[in-house]
Amino acid sequence: MKTDALLVVSPNWLGDAVMAMPALRRLVRERPEARVSVLSRPALAPLWRAVEGVADVLALPKAESATFRAARRLRAAGFSEALLLPNSFRSAVAPFLARIPRRRGTARPARRLLVNDPVRFSAAEARLHQVFEYAKILCGSAQCDPADTGFRPGVPDPALASLLPRGGGPLVGIVPGAARGPSKRWPRFAEAAALVAAARPDVRFAVFGGKGEEGACADVASALGAPDLCGRTDLPQFASLLGACDAVLCNDSGGMHLASALGVPVVAVFGVTDPEKTGPVGPRAVVVRAEGVRAARAVRRDDPAAVSALLSVSAARVADALLPLLPHLFPSSLPSSDPGR
Repeated sequence: MKTDALLVVSPNWLGDAVMAMPALRRLVRERPEARVSVLSRPALAPLWRAVEGVADVLALPKAESATFRAARRLRAAGFSEALLLPNSFRSAVAPFLARIPRRRGTARPARRLLVNDPVRFSAAEARLHQVFEYAKILCGSAQCDPADTGFRPGVPDPALASLLPRGGGPLVGIVPGAARGPSKRWPRFAEAAALVAAARPDVRFAVFGGKGEEGACADVASALGAPDLCGRTDLPQFASLLGACDAVLCNDSGGMHLASALGVPVVAVFGVTDPEKTGPVGPRAVVVRAEGVRAARAVRRDDPAAVSALLSVSAARVADALLPLLPHLFPSSLPSSDPGR
C-alpha cells in the first residue's frame, strides 16, 4: 500500500495550534496509512512534537529566504497534499513553490492561485467553534471530538515541579498574560485569588507565563506570595505544569487552550472576544464574560472597548466560578466570596 505524505501547515498562534489538534487527530485516525508532517514556526515546533500521530515537524522561520529554502525541502520530501490551516498568503507560498499537487485551504482573494482545493463554509459551519473549522479543512467535514487532542507533553521536570508550593490543598495555576496584549488581559487575578483563598485557606497558587508577560506575572505572584514560573519553562514543560494543576485561572489565551486540552478545569475571563468561536472546549471549562458587549472575533491589541469590557468583570464573579471546580470542598457553611450578597 502506498503511503501518502501529508503536510499540515500549522496556525501561528499557540491557542490556534491547540484548537487544531482534535482535527489533526481525526485526520490521523481516518487515514492511518498516511504519514503526517506539520510545518510550523519554530516556537510551536515542540508543541507539535508532543502530539500523537505527528511523524515529523518542520520549522519555518519568518525570513523570506527561509520560505524558499522550506519550499525546496518540501519538494524533496515528496508531499502529495498540503492542508493549510492559516488563512494568510504566506502560509500558502511554500507549498505552492514546492509544487505539492493538492493544496487545500480557504481561498482568500490574495491566494486563490496558490490553493487548488478551496474550502468553503456554509452559513451554519461559519458559526461553529474554530475547532470544527479546522476539521473541515483537514477532513472535509466540520466534525471532530474536541476532547481527543492526542497532546502528551510528558511529566513535569522535577526541578521545576519542586518550585510549586507544597501542601495538601488544591493547586490553582494562574496565567495572567495573553499574547494579544491589554485587549485580552484581565487585571484582577490577584484580587480574585485572594477571595478564593479567603474561602478555601488550603488552596495553593502558582503563576505561569511566557515571554513578554513577565510584568503581569510578577505583579500577581508578588501580591499572592506565590511562585512565579514565567519564562522558566519551555512550551512542553509549561503545558505539563499546567496539567499538574487542579484548576487554571486565565484569560482568553494560549495557556487557556493548553490547560483545556489537558482536561484541567479552567476558568477563563473574556471581554469582547467570542467564546463561541475560540473559547475553551475542555470538559470542565467555565467562561466568565463581560456583560452587555458585542462579541468580536478580531480585536486590536489595545482596543479601548475591549479593555473597558475586561474591567467590568468583577473579581467576585471569577472567584465564584472557580470555587466549585476545586476538589475536596469544605462544608457549605463557607462564606460567600462576595460578603455584600
